[in-house]
Amino acid sequence: MPKISPIKQLPDAHDDGIWAAAWAPPTDSRPQAVLLTGSVDETVRVWSGDDLTGVRTNSGHTLGVVALAACPSSSRAASSSLDCFVRVFDVDSNATIVTLEAPPAETWQLAFHPQ
Repeated sequence: MPKISPIKQLPDAHDDGIWAAAWAPPTDSRPQAVLLTGSVDETVRVWSGDDLTGVRTNSGHTLGVVALAACPSSSRAASSSLDCFVRVFDVDSNATIVTLEAPPAETWQLAFHPQ
């Protein structure tokens, strides 16, 4: 049986398990893609796409992050959490654009329209 080897390990990438990941494409102001990871530790972390160094941490959820999506045509991304909120934020500035309440149940999948 073949061994599976990670490309790179990131010790302590989050304080708890990672449940979601998404690639945010390059933009006019950011020429490289970034990796977004969402965790049970209630945060979304942004990692540089070439060497996987931490760029910033986006907080604001009160329970674990279970889904992420990045807009293919802008610097926006969205995260959903067990706290029943969906947060849309700017990947480059970390600013929250809008917070949507999604009760009475959690949102487990997210997607952006391609345009």
